[in-house]
Amino acid sequence: MLATFLAYWPALRNSFVWDDTALVLRDPLIRHWRQAPRAFQDFLFLDATASKFYRPLQRLTFIGDYALWGIARAPKDEHDRTTNVDKTGAPAAGDGEDIAAIQRAPQPGWHFTSILIHALAAVALWRLLQVWFGAGWGPLLVALLWAVHPLHTSAVTYVAGRADPLAALFAFSALALVAHAHAKGKLPAGDRPAAQAVIGATLCAFAALLSKESGVAALTLWLVWVAFRATRDSRAWLAWGVSAAICLGGYLSLRTTADQTPVPPSTKEAAASAPVLAARALAEYAALFLAPHSLHMERDVSIKSGDDEATVRFRHLQTAAGALVALGLGAWAWWGRRRAPAVPLALACFVITWLPVSNLFKLNATVAEHWLYLPSAFLLAAILATIQRPREGAPARWPAIVATAWLAFFVVQTWRQQDYWRDQQTFVQETAQRAGGGPRMLVNLGQIAASEKRWDAALDYYRQALASDPSLLIAHFNIASVAAQQKDFALARSELALAKESPLFAANALLLEAGLLEMETGKPQLKLLSDAVNVAPRNWDICRRSPEKLLALGKLSNAHQELLRQNKLRPYRAESWKLLGRILEAQSKEARTEKEFTALLGAAARAYGDAANTDLRDDEARQKAWALRPPL
Repeated sequence: MLATFLAYWPALRNSFVWDDTALVLRDPLIRHWRQAPRAFQDFLFLDATASKFYRPLQRLTFIGDYALWGIARAPKDEHDRTTNVDKTGAPAAGDGEDIAAIQRAPQPGWHFTSILIHALAAVALWRLLQVWFGAGWGPLLVALLWAVHPLHTSAVTYVAGRADPLAALFAFSALALVAHAHAKGKLPAGDRPAAQAVIGATLCAFAALLSKESGVAALTLWLVWVAFRATRDSRAWLAWGVSAAICLGGYLSLRTTADQTPVPPSTKEAAASAPVLAARALAEYAALFLAPHSLHMERDVSIKSGDDEATVRFRHLQTAAGALVALGLGAWAWWGRRRAPAVPLALACFVITWLPVSNLFKLNATVAEHWLYLPSAFLLAAILATIQRPREGAPARWPAIVATAWLAFFVVQTWRQQDYWRDQQTFVQETAQRAGGGPRMLVNLGQIAASEKRWDAALDYYRQALASDPSLLIAHFNIASVAAQQKDFALARSELALAKESPLFAANALLLEAGLLEMETGKPQLKLLSDAVNVAPRNWDICRRSPEKLLALGKLSNAHQELLRQNKLRPYRAESWKLLGRILEAQSKEARTEKEFTALLGAAARAYGDAANTDLRDDEARQKAWALRPPL
């Protein structure tokens, strides 16, 4: 744990970046412990975009962080509109200047929690390796190498990446319990410690599933471990089978009943067949695992239409290298069958945890550093099993020397990598530089330029992104937004027509269309704002536009009814209750009788009280509720 905190200490000065905007700053369910039950009832990205991510335990840790640390804000300056976007390009909820001030402020408490969970996962791995290989310096050194490996910074330093350490913590713990129960080759039926191991492993595997979808590997690893240990006790197999079924059934019952915005089907075809992409990814991971030196987000091993001849040639060489790596892993496992039986078991665990992200299944990327977070532990275990194999003579010293040098290199690289995640602007600029200016990074650079009102630069970035990926509809939407700012209505409408092809932008397109028509005609487009709410009823940044416009127009009764309808369906948004309180206060000023005035102020006080009860750090709402409370 000391080594982990030493390597990651610079992260305590970092702020929120990338998906942190959606998962921390825009998630209303993390703002009060009373919302904890709802963490199991909704998928992630509640107020941002559609997702397939059901990770309630990650959200629970965010609830704890919000209660413990709150969210720091830096003093506002002239650049405070530079980061009012997330990676989807959707406008951030609330005040853009406030979002930017948050993203420039260090958030040490949030990063401390992420580092602590990663350190605990390393301890769980150490315990697993002790049961697996016996006590000694080997398991400790492997756990140290895994704890400080620079590849893991995208899972540890990045607050939104916390699902990986959580899933690993519980997966390692579950497997350690299984390994302990089978340490003598079979699970004694009816034995109390064995029963405790089964129950503990089941709970840990269930927690791993609730942390991240990759937690399903914990259940698979059970069966692989039991099979390798050649357990013949039918009652033991029955115990593990029933436990796995209960665990998976409970998880699926929660996941399938949770509320989510369906993800539109992808129409983008892969640039190469799945086995080819898997081979390239394997070669990329092998290089990063052995010598992590240029780490960044937005990695891609596919061949794109704009790639030059040198890049295409490199991708073909990478395919061949990946095939050789796969053959090498197979030969390694075959060699270990007789000389080191733990080697094929460790490599089998690696393959099981790597296959879901190998490109054999369709993913939202072809390669990502944090996808090797769990598999890398079993690669290191295979190396340990190779070195510790039974042999004659004195043990060689060179493995310890190499491991020590590797460890020192990892600590330095991990320490240096923390600055990459310092804040949103640093992250976007560094990623664009290291990744070669991929389409999504060009879009983010354009959003930064647009927020600074550098319209021509923003348009240039968006058009570069489209030149690289013509299917990137977010670039069309952002061009339409910039054109609207410049009052170039013809360009705005033509680009908006292209962006409308994606259901992801349907609600935002309606808002932009409403803005265009209002600028052209001078008349508010209440129908379009209402339609946008119906299209995206889970997105507060969309839903607030209609009642806010009604309030600005003085249509207080309509605004009141609209918010009552929204709050009845989704009563967990503090901002919605505060807006209702403002509307009720405005209505009280138009009250005709003292009784009506008192009733409206009392309703406003209750609305502000509901806001405070959904956001424990909303002191403003709490003070308003107290000030407007009815007299005793």
